[in-house]
Amino acid sequence: MFKDEGLNTELVMFGENNSELAALESGKIDVGAFGSSELVTYLGDGHEITVFGGAMIAGHGLIVKPELVEGIPEENWSLDLLKGKNIGVEGVDSGYIVYRSAAKKMGLENSIDFSIFADGADAYNSLKNDDIDAAILYAPYRILAEDEGYVILSNSGTVSGFEDHVCCRQASLTSSLEKDPDTYEAFLRALIRAYRFYKTEPDKTIKDIQKYVDVDEGSLKKDTYDYDSQIANPDPDITGMTNFYDALVDTGFVNEFDISQGLSAELYDKALNAVVAEDPDDEVYKYLLDYHKERDK
Repeated sequence: MFKDEGLNTELVMFGENNSELAALESGKIDVGAFGSSELVTYLGDGHEITVFGGAMIAGHGLIVKPELVEGIPEENWSLDLLKGKNIGVEGVDSGYIVYRSAAKKMGLENSIDFSIFADGADAYNSLKNDDIDAAILYAPYRILAEDEGYVILSNSGTVSGFEDHVCCRQASLTSSLEKDPDTYEAFLRALIRAYRFYKTEPDKTIKDIQKYVDVDEGSLKKDTYDYDSQIANPDPDITGMTNFYDALVDTGFVNEFDISQGLSAELYDKALNAVVAEDPDDEVYKYLLDYHKERDK
């Protein structure tokens, strides 16, 4: 997709967001896919970056031990079952904010303990070792946990108020976007075409994901296509980012500031309209156009 847009790209992997931010600000990378919670924090701290596109959405599962729901009809499963329990989370990631905010709205904020781990692997291993009662996990740990007999109490994208919530977002230096908008627009056009590939070519998509995630094809397909209505979307989703900002303020993770200065759908609007103009009857592109009109008002 990138070559079709005349871009010579290289994928650089990072283990956590702070190193990625340092690489972006030092000019070692041009774009970063950052966690939405971290981006809100960075913007609140005054980093001169702009969210201009989307990446992952939803994708987290609240995983519990099977005995917690034994004998309880699935329609009665809720956070109430975790009163007095301990939930493992990976840092202040999207799944944590969703369930922390949900717990507060249900009056459970002081009834549930959240234990922060360095990464998803640590949280998953602690669940397996009975150090915690539940864990908020994403791929590949969500599907691995279910395959080993644990239960998905709920998926984060189905939590009230956070349906299809934002997760990783595409961000770059504000100055870079202003200096070279054509290149970043081309980057977004490639992401839009890649989204169409993801929606229309599931088998080929899973083969590509398997290059980076060591999970069997059947389980990976389930995690990618069955648990959530979608796990990726190139839209910057200004509404979703604003909702996440509100949740972070409400739960005390950040102080109030004007987040709108760090969010932009301008280049995405141009990129999407250019792609739609080439094939206006394509159902995937029409969906993205409707989504854009709804989420980037």
